[in-house]
Amino acid sequence: MELEFMEMTEVPAKVSTNVTTTGSRVTWRPPLEGWIKCNVDAAFVEAQSLGAMAAVFRDRNGTLLSGINSSIVATSPLAMEALAVKAALIISQNFQIEKVIIESDNQILIQALKSHASIAEIQVILQDILHLARGIPSYGFTWVPREANSLAHEVAKLTGQGSLHQNWITYNPLSIKNILRKDNS
Repeated sequence: MELEFMEMTEVPAKVSTNVTTTGSRVTWRPPLEGWIKCNVDAAFVEAQSLGAMAAVFRDRNGTLLSGINSSIVATSPLAMEALAVKAALIISQNFQIEKVIIESDNQILIQALKSHASIAEIQVILQDILHLARGIPSYGFTWVPREANSLAHEVAKLTGQGSLHQNWITYNPLSIKNILRKDNS
């Protein structure tokens, strides 16, 4: 399975960019055929050790399939982002997703997951993530810049503000509709 994943990732992927007068900007790009992409993000308020996390699942066409968002207590942005990855893997297992790419804009977390490195602060969460991932036939962890993670970022931000209604997946707020439209153009 690892070889299949590596071979699939070697295929050049189309990168969607919006060219402006200041240069080009990277946006979300669809997963390979047969894969689901889950973008995760967290919003953290350090003074209160509170924040919100989000995980959003999309298919090759950019269609929003599912998502999870929650306000949570955590010790750091890294811990919060790790909890978002863990939630994404639980949802992936519950929906029996067999091929999933988890994308995050937290480079330290993604590097730790790819290399199986230890980070004392989140070691227990890392172990949970790797255990959950073994229950999915094909998976991968990828770092992306924040611009390519804008949907998950917006969901986490709105959740943290308490302004995201419970049925946001079916009835997208305007900001989410705009991101989906931009990412799919």
